[in-house]
Amino acid sequence: MNEIRLFRLTSGEEILVTLLTENEHRTIVKDPVLLIPNKNQIGFMPYLSYCKIETLEIKEDHIMFNLIPTDDLKKQYEAMVHGPDKIKTPEILKILT
Repeated sequence: MNEIRLFRLTSGEEILVTLLTENEHRTIVKDPVLLIPNKNQIGFMPYLSYCKIETLEIKEDHIMFNLIPTDDLKKQYEAMVHGPDKIKTPEILKILT
C-alpha cells in the first residue's frame, strides 16, 4: 500500500503516516509524524519520540478520520522522513529514580 495519510486520533492528535495495511480492526503504519498547528504554520515532530517505532498498530476505533493530505504536505512529509534533512529523534533522556 505505502500511501501517505493524515489520521486524526480520538485523542485529538493529528499524525501523518505511511499506511502499510488496514482492515476493519487494525491499521498498521510506519514513520508517524505528529502535526503541531501554530498560528500561521504547522510544525512537525516524531510521534512518540521517546520510542523506537518500526511499525505502529492502531486500533480502528481510535481513528476518527483517515484522509489524503495535500500534495504540499505529502512533499514535506517525504522530505522529513526520507530526505537529507529528515527529522531526528531526540536523545533519550534518562529517568531519574
